Amino acid sequence: MKNAIAHSLSLLLVAGLVSACIINVDSHRERTGRYVSAATLQQIEPGRSAEYVRALIGEPTSRTKIEGATEIWKWTYRDTKRSEGRLIFVFSGDETEHIEGSTYVEFHDGLVHKTWQD
Repeated sequence: MKNAIAHSLSLLLVAGLVSACIINVDSHRERTGRYVSAATLQQIEPGRSAEYVRALIGEPTSRTKIEGATEIWKWTYRDTKRSEGRLIFVFSGDETEHIEGSTYVEFHDGLVHKTWQD
């Protein structure tokens, strides 16, 4: 009987100590650059003007002129997701995930020729 009471008290003590530990979970997401969704990209059909594209998604990150009147506009973005978790006195960990992507629009004579993403 004394062993059962001692065992019960030990379990209560351990449960009390564990519950006194602070558990903290934090998640943070940050996006830089210009993300262009697939739905928005579908609105940029061949034959549209550069002014239409600029009005729809804004100024590109970069522009590259190619032979003749061909130009490629590029929009880049980066998503950073950071998750941290702590169980004080027992465990601490964090994870960071980076996702990068670009959207491209190729123009011939100021009109959209094709679009793509990577």
